[in-house]
Amino acid sequence: MRNLWALLLLCPLLTACLGSVDVGPGLDKISRGFSESMRWSDFPNAATYVHLDVRDAFLEQFQEDEDLHIVDSHILSVNIHQHGGQADAVYVMEYYRLPSSQIKKWRWQQRWRLIQVKVTKPGAWLIENEPPALPWRQ
Repeated sequence: MRNLWALLLLCPLLTACLGSVDVGPGLDKISRGFSESMRWSDFPNAATYVHLDVRDAFLEQFQEDEDLHIVDSHILSVNIHQHGGQADAVYVMEYYRLPSSQIKKWRWQQRWRLIQVKVTKPGAWLIENEPPALPWRQ
């Protein structure tokens, strides 16, 4: 009985030491991988970072295009939600499309979700919303 009371008294201390659960391990690395794939126009690889439900819409917009030259690709900001394994990010692609040489910016407000298939394996972050229309595809 004495051990039970000691355990009950120690539980709040142990949980305070553990802190809040971080739902975002790996998102910085994953989003960087997506950005690098986009930067080098490796759209099939970039599509692996997009949820299956919207992957076809992504690939429809980003097809091989010899006139498109991506100058820079990066995640501008990330807001990880503490509950639910979700994050909001702003992705920016700087590009020019021949015959123009003017550099333009395209933004995508991304919704990332941590997909947990098995409890025993780490989850995977995927983009779950479609990209907005590209200016030259409108």
